[in-house]
Amino acid sequence: MFRHISFPTMVLGWVALIVICTLAVLFSNVAMGQAPYAAVSTARLPSGSRALIDDEMVPGAIGSIQLQRKPQLRGAWQAVEVRGPKGVRFNLAEAGQFAPDIPSPARLGLLVGAVYRLRLTGIEGDPDLELFPTIEVIDKTCPPAEREHRFPIPIEIDESDIMDAARGELVMRVIYLEDSEVAEPVDTSGKPQRVLDIRPTQNALRTADQLGRPVAILRMGSRVPNVTQGQDWLEFLYHCPPWTTLKPIPTKQMLIDEGRWPIIEYPNAVPNAAPNAAPNATSGSISDSR
Repeated sequence: MFRHISFPTMVLGWVALIVICTLAVLFSNVAMGQAPYAAVSTARLPSGSRALIDDEMVPGAIGSIQLQRKPQLRGAWQAVEVRGPKGVRFNLAEAGQFAPDIPSPARLGLLVGAVYRLRLTGIEGDPDLELFPTIEVIDKTCPPAEREHRFPIPIEIDESDIMDAARGELVMRVIYLEDSEVAEPVDTSGKPQRVLDIRPTQNALRTADQLGRPVAILRMGSRVPNVTQGQDWLEFLYHCPPWTTLKPIPTKQMLIDEGRWPIIEYPNAVPNAAPNAAPNATSGSISDSR
């Protein structure tokens, strides 16, 4: 003889069974010292997995990813200032060749996401040495409108970088904007760019991302071109993306010479009081020795 079970009672029974099984699985994971979801996702990752953005990516790959992540950067220009040791000259690729010399510091407007090939000459102590670094702009700063040329991304190449590259080493610099919450309150105006050297096994891009927001990458080695024309030559120049030079920041003397320095005319001085005039109770004097 069978007992009749109503439909609502059967549904409640199945729900209770599912809840009991789910709790049993969760408690077993906790007992084994595992997170409920982290264990699943970690097991699916291969042992040699790498980050999506890595400093060993070829030039242009990171900029391309950035343009996909931030479509508003497409076609955006960014001011950049490249400095080198005394006497160093820069040449940027343009129309399949290198443009005339640009003295240091080179103030340029570059496209975000593009890779620019430079030629570095005039190295003191080795005038025949030529280096061909690349600059990849991967993000944009937010300067005041119409004053972008006053706030360029600083990229400095010092003598140690040149020596390392001449020996065949690959020099890579990731320039980043410091996080205002953790940055040290140090005045760096008029001083060499602060550099944090890391071990070759560390990820320079990831380290810069932890300290702030990466905006540009400099790569420089001893590679020299063995062709000067054809498709290989254009690929070496990264197909010569457009660039422009920026107007210099005007100095006080430049503004005076151009008649744009304001001339302040002070009113006539108030005549001095009579020598025998007695000061009142509220009078006073301020002495300023200069």
